[in-house]
Amino acid sequence: MPKSNPKSDKYANKSPQLRDAGFLVTLGGADEIAHHYRKHFHHFLEQLTVNESAPNWLEKVGDGNPQLRQAMCRAGLTGLTRDELLAKRDEYVARLEAGEEPYSSKLYGVEWIPAN
Repeated sequence: MPKSNPKSDKYANKSPQLRDAGFLVTLGGADEIAHHYRKHFHHFLEQLTVNESAPNWLEKVGDGNPQLRQAMCRAGLTGLTRDELLAKRDEYVARLEAGEEPYSSKLYGVEWIPAN
């Protein structure tokens, strides 16, 4: 009788990931923290409809933490010119006006935990 060859786990050496709002997020690091700031970024884009010169306060996130600063930049939340911010605002507002729901994330849910 041939010995069974156990299959190797192709995900054994990979960090756990979560697909949320169209993004694949690696859990447990700076990229996950940057993804949490996405909701704040979309709120900031809504603020830009009222005040085009509002500062992107997310630029200060990661001061003193270069990994988080780089993750915020990779996520497209910081390091943008004013013209790029306004273009993102226009794109987001156009999607909202077309009937799309505002940005939401399953990382920001509320869950009821019943008492036993």
